[in-house]
Amino acid sequence: MAAVLDARRSRFLLVGLVLLHLVAISHQVDGGGGASLLQRAIFGLFTPLQNAVSAVVRGISGAWTGYVNLRGTREENGRLAERVRTLETLLQERAYLAREAERLRELLGLREILPLDTVVAEVVTRDGLPWYRTITIDKGSDDGLALEAPVISPTGVVGRIIALGPRAAKVQLLQDRDSAAGVLIERSRVSGVVSGQVGFSDTGSSDLVMKCVRDLADVVAGDVVVTSGQDRVYPRGLVVGRVRSVGRGAGLFKEILVEPSARFDQVEEVLVVK
Repeated sequence: MAAVLDARRSRFLLVGLVLLHLVAISHQVDGGGGASLLQRAIFGLFTPLQNAVSAVVRGISGAWTGYVNLRGTREENGRLAERVRTLETLLQERAYLAREAERLRELLGLREILPLDTVVAEVVTRDGLPWYRTITIDKGSDDGLALEAPVISPTGVVGRIIALGPRAAKVQLLQDRDSAAGVLIERSRVSGVVSGQVGFSDTGSSDLVMKCVRDLADVVAGDVVVTSGQDRVYPRGLVVGRVRSVGRGAGLFKEILVEPSARFDQVEEVLVVK
């Protein structure tokens, strides 16, 4: 039994020595390119694994770099969007100020050419019921205003004061159905009375109706309508509007529609005659 074990040990030892010898030889033999056969074998065995690991690392690195870049781009886009909003707000504010300055220039220009004592007022509220149209201004009796004082704008007659407080006043617009003003056709000097009417014109603004004009009177579409001063409220010669249409009314009178010059729904500053 001992002899058998010794024989097996001898064979294993011999095989081991042969393998070591082969390894030593392969390590010393140049496999081309300055590398031994063993090195080339090891290189060939582990290169695919190394390449796979490198690919994974590159993918992770690229994904992280892309995430960082994307996050930076989004942050930059956010800053740019905020800047755009700021600039848009500034432009809107400047446009508003420019429009306000233009309105005030027109108002002051009207004030300079009118031979009247006037007060500049700002519209603070609008009361737009279907047939009763009024506005409230920020001037009152403390500013020298009185009831029935006429209110005008650079584009035309606005209305008259019907209620008064120390620092505010209510103005009945000329388009209110209960309003009235004595007027003239500027070209032919035909006189009449304008007032508001029930309903609205096709343009979306309330037309005025000119009454008390005889059927044979010289009035045509496009004629300019101005105040006559005969009502003792509105000074003579203020622009009211233009004749939109002329038709036959009841009896011996014409039916005349007048497009008002004043932009009642847009007026923001007015002149009040003291």
